[in-house]
Amino acid sequence: MKRRYGFILLVLCTLLLFSGCGSGKETVELPQTLQIMAELPEDYPQEVTAYNLSWYETDENTAIDTFMHTDPQEREEQATGPIFRTYTEDFSEHLHIYEGVVHGGMDYSYYSPGGADFDSVADTNEERYTLMYYLRRQQPWECINADLTPRERGNGSMGEAGQEDLDFMSYDDALRELEDRLSACSVPGHALIRGEAHTAGLLNKNLDIYNRHATEWSSDTISKSFTEDDEYYYFEFREILDDIPFCNGQWAESTFGESRGGSLPSIHAIYNKDGLIEFHAGSMVESGEAISTEPIIPPEQALKAYVDEYSKAIHFEDSEIIGLELNYVIAADSKGLYARPAWVITTAIEKKAGQGDSTVDFDYTDYEVTAVSAYSGVILERETDMR
Repeated sequence: MKRRYGFILLVLCTLLLFSGCGSGKETVELPQTLQIMAELPEDYPQEVTAYNLSWYETDENTAIDTFMHTDPQEREEQATGPIFRTYTEDFSEHLHIYEGVVHGGMDYSYYSPGGADFDSVADTNEERYTLMYYLRRQQPWECINADLTPRERGNGSMGEAGQEDLDFMSYDDALRELEDRLSACSVPGHALIRGEAHTAGLLNKNLDIYNRHATEWSSDTISKSFTEDDEYYYFEFREILDDIPFCNGQWAESTFGESRGGSLPSIHAIYNKDGLIEFHAGSMVESGEAISTEPIIPPEQALKAYVDEYSKAIHFEDSEIIGLELNYVIAADSKGLYARPAWVITTAIEKKAGQGDSTVDFDYTDYEVTAVSAYSGVILERETDMR
């Protein structure tokens, strides 16, 4: 099973790395089961600032004015924050502002036609989820700790979307309107990492892929065909600070154990013929006082730390390092939250299926994220690891 990530193969058998003590270079032989497919960053800051953080909070009235079509008819208090709902003959909508056990954002959804009870949109919501998530190409970090069906979607087997204009609104207008909403709610710094127009042609192409894999899994297939009424734009952003993107709030607790991916501080939004129908901002943080500015290690040294740790164990599955990026990770202690720099390594691992007779017994790709402190060069084990 082949993956097409577009990364440049840098290393075949050996990798030239810097030793961590500044004494020059050393040659480190890679294990036979590990390859480097990621291009090492060349343009990165020599020093990075660590910050105090707080969870992003938005003003209720501002969020209501920004997202809801009319004044909410209901307010429900939840442990995760207040939920506002509106029902009319033409639509129903809800806005959930995170102010409790869940932090850093909000959810908004719009459904048409509506007008009955909010629970009645469950079937519509399930169809929307299939349409807008199962029938689009996945990104590696979306596959961490996720039981995708079929797992092959994690290999990017779905067709790629472009940025062409759809009939109901131009791509630029949709993106501009979304940015205006983010500005109105004082959403922290962010960068667009995906903007796509999902046309009827692409949806039907991906539907064929989905149904073929669903049949292999003995799962339900989708019988409908998609038309222009089903087309939509999908936008996704990552939060950034000092031009450095944030990584997972929680990364792999055990370097080579089961993947334990956390939610990425991120934003996604979906526009269709009804306008903005879905918005989610999660795990967003606001920067506070700068703690210190310190030199960081080069990416080669972070990669060496990973290879050294990898080489301590015997591996039977082929692995490829497909990403190496300077990120802020969210660290925490009893006093608060912090943004600390780390070199984040994403690894694709070829998992072998069982030897049974079922048609679902096929190989798949799993993903793992490892954070190496950009200050100390040690592998960080959990979100409370302040090394």
